Amino acid sequence: MTSNPHVASLDAGLSRAVRHASIVRQAFYAVVLLVALTGQVMGAHQALDIPIVVALPAVAALELGGIVVLSNADVRRRLGERSTLSRLLSAGIAAGAVAFNLLTHSDRLLAGFFAGMSLLGYLVWLMHTENQRRDRLRATGNLPPTTPAYEVFGHWLRHPLLTLRAKSLAKTDANLGLYGSIEAARYEVRRERRRTAIAKVLHRKIRAVVDPLTADIATATYDLDEVATRLAATADYDNLTTLIGTDLHPTRLVNTDADLIAQIEQARDGETRAIAAVQEANTAADAATARARDAETHAARMADEVATTVDALNAQYEMRAAVEARANDLAGQLADAIQARQAAEDAAARAVEATAAQTSETDALRARLAELEAQTARLTKQIPARPAAPVKANRPATKRQPSNAERVAKAIARSPKASDATIAARLDLSEATVKRHRRQAVDSVSTPTTLHAA
Repeated sequence: MTSNPHVASLDAGLSRAVRHASIVRQAFYAVVLLVALTGQVMGAHQALDIPIVVALPAVAALELGGIVVLSNADVRRRLGERSTLSRLLSAGIAAGAVAFNLLTHSDRLLAGFFAGMSLLGYLVWLMHTENQRRDRLRATGNLPPTTPAYEVFGHWLRHPLLTLRAKSLAKTDANLGLYGSIEAARYEVRRERRRTAIAKVLHRKIRAVVDPLTADIATATYDLDEVATRLAATADYDNLTTLIGTDLHPTRLVNTDADLIAQIEQARDGETRAIAAVQEANTAADAATARARDAETHAARMADEVATTVDALNAQYEMRAAVEARANDLAGQLADAIQARQAAEDAAARAVEATAAQTSETDALRARLAELEAQTARLTKQIPARPAAPVKANRPATKRQPSNAERVAKAIARSPKASDATIAARLDLSEATVKRHRRQAVDSVSTPTTLHAA
């Protein structure tokens, strides 16, 4: 037998709820007991002038006496006794504690508060004791299980007797549940009605042969449920349905026998005409079938033509898609070329600006050199002549080779649109060197102020 995990989780939750309720109930009773004892001690001290040390055990005995006697009564009831006197005595002690709190305080509101706390504590303990007793009786089978919660409107107000019967059946069998007990109650009602009807028919049939007393004895002797079961097993539902349906046919309800005969004759004439019409319809159907075959042949030819046309259109569509894709590719390449040309023009402009800046710087250096030469000439005239030194043979001046940066700048000036790889191959340099000098040339053009300051 497999267990339902949902029911198991509910049982675990119920166990936790029972433990929590027990803890909360004990804490609540302890608080209520302390408040009630406080009221009784105050009342005994004020009204009876009893010292608090003496009043505390006395009123504690009065307050707890009802609970102690009630617990004793519960133990005796577990043993099967009624314990009526113990329960009455417990109630009397509790009533005395409530009255003591009510009468020993001059302030009526305060007296009612302490008396209510005494009564509340006793009632809470009494309800807990009765709950435990019902749980024990239900566990031992001496108390019926709890019945399902039936709906107020759908069950109690609409079907009060049926709901009451279902509740009684649920007490008998706890496995029925809510809807199972309702269905069992309906089945019981149907069985009672069937038994009553069978009893009446059986009594009438037997009384027609023998005296009424013998009919009563026979009716009471036979098992009417067994009779109903055998009747249900031998029932001919088809013939019974046909019998009832024949009587309920509309033509049977609104027409007489003469009308029915006339309608039958008209139906026969109509049948003859219908047969002739069917034959004509068959002939027309044959002709329509021949025309349909011709139409199918023509439709097949048209379908072949349509398929051929569709194939041609698909081929044209694919060709058009290829042309459009090629056009898009060429447009992208053209856009890339335009961007590259623009970048090259910008680089050439920057190179020209760098060349102009270098030319200006060279002119400035030449002017400075001229000034230095003039100063050198003046200083030479002022220095006295020295003995001529032996003239050494003039060494031929070597021609300065241009640097890589100058070569790259000249190549970019000549061919602004050339790529780094083309310039590197032309100058026999690496592509990284060309990229670095091109970047330096661009940076020098973008920062002319720094060059002039240098």
